[in-house]
Amino acid sequence: MSDYIDTLLAEFGADAGRHGEGAALSQLQERLRGHDATAWALAVAGLLRAGFSAAAGAAATSALRHFPQNPQLHYWHGNVLRVEGRVAEAEQVLRDLLRAAPQHRDAALSLAFMLREQGRYAAAAQVLVASTNARAPDRVEIQATLAFLRECGAFDAALTLAQAARAHWPDSVEIAALVGEFALALGQFDLAAECLRQTLPADPRRGASWLRLSRCQRYRERGDADVMRFEAAWNAPQPDAQTRTCIGFALGKARDDLGDFAGAAQVLREANALARAATPWDRAAWEAFVAQQMAWTPVGPVVDDGFTPLFIVGLPRSGTTLAATQLARAADVRDRGELNWIGAMHAHLSAQDALHDSEALRATAALVAIHMRRDDAPARWYLDKNPLNFRYLGLIAALFPRARIVHCRRDRRDTALSLWMQHFDHPDAAFAYAFDDIAAYARGYDALMTHWRATLRLPLFELDYEALVTDAEGTLARLTEFLGGARVAPDAASTAIATASVWQARQPVHRESIERWRQYVPHVPELASF
Repeated sequence: MSDYIDTLLAEFGADAGRHGEGAALSQLQERLRGHDATAWALAVAGLLRAGFSAAAGAAATSALRHFPQNPQLHYWHGNVLRVEGRVAEAEQVLRDLLRAAPQHRDAALSLAFMLREQGRYAAAAQVLVASTNARAPDRVEIQATLAFLRECGAFDAALTLAQAARAHWPDSVEIAALVGEFALALGQFDLAAECLRQTLPADPRRGASWLRLSRCQRYRERGDADVMRFEAAWNAPQPDAQTRTCIGFALGKARDDLGDFAGAAQVLREANALARAATPWDRAAWEAFVAQQMAWTPVGPVVDDGFTPLFIVGLPRSGTTLAATQLARAADVRDRGELNWIGAMHAHLSAQDALHDSEALRATAALVAIHMRRDDAPARWYLDKNPLNFRYLGLIAALFPRARIVHCRRDRRDTALSLWMQHFDHPDAAFAYAFDDIAAYARGYDALMTHWRATLRLPLFELDYEALVTDAEGTLARLTEFLGGARVAPDAASTAIATASVWQARQPVHRESIERWRQYVPHVPELASF
């Protein structure tokens, strides 16, 4: 049957070129007359994939008159409407189909992705969870759903689904690792550790599991089973450099917890060398980028629809997660985590030579706002805590005239040490594995922040890490005033945290990280040069 439909579609394409799409469609429908619903559905799908959405819609409408109960025809009809931008009609068609056939996975996926495109993250997650629960357990499908929920920031729903999957497949390393990941993000450290420990004997090459396990607690005893596990793994032959890198960072963190600064520095030197070899940093490219940003003339605001985003920026490991978790406690703040939208949009606009195109900037602002607002309870402030957005404050100023910037600063030596002690799973942080690279990156950061302060009108609050941890109430009171009365109080985190600071951010604010660099100078003398 598929070969026959392929032939019809090839003839349709040829006829459309010679006689027009309308005449070609009439001929195609005549050839399909008398065939079953499957043939019609294949034809509609083929027309849509070939870019003939109008013909696909007409064929779907015609087919549904003959086969009104066929799920595949309704599914493809919904997709035609989606492609044509008739999203409300598409949603209705796909929801009706899922009510009649809740096990229709493709319909659920199509609807969920369409909802997410509209910024309706909660609705999208709900659709896909309901679809997964309506079908017989399938590990591949569940893992795909969990990945979608992660992208939506729906960690509570993800953990519930992952735990149900773990009960069904208790020996699955993949499922256990996912439960561990989501439990860790939600601060359920005991559950996270239990699951992550399950993954390592079965598959010791899971580098992320080593790192996440090390973040589940602060180690107090050298005889702790996890510390011994890290030590044994580090001293054993490793199958690959990536695994050894992750074990090294995990062990370095554990030794640091125990106050073994010499031992931590020793293992972290090797781990950083491995990471740097795997992800080299291009200093020249960074310097060129900084020069380009400083030479770029920011445009004026292109739109003001009342949207009020809040960006926390600064060098990574300068207290951005701590600041975000404190702000997230306010009823009128929605914490969206570390978003990548600003960097991605800058790259897209730059590639299109559209950084000064008002229409392109207006469309970009609307798109980013949709994905920050989402479909949960409305708020006054929408928070993006991606620290590296400091690179794009000029674009932010053009997109969002009501934006506020919280600039996190921390003692440079403490920042450099904290960077060097972390494994970052992103090439944007490849500078963090060597102190000379950290220094070079920081010089560019300083230059950009000086430039933005001199050229932009964005309201900017300078938030010193040391002030936040020594006088949390006073600092947050000043931040409250900056935000026009947002209700902020110092306390432990209440939202999902998917960064390396997941443990620290959930503890009461403390001063122990101030001047940590002094403990390492005898073993890491490079710190003295900062």
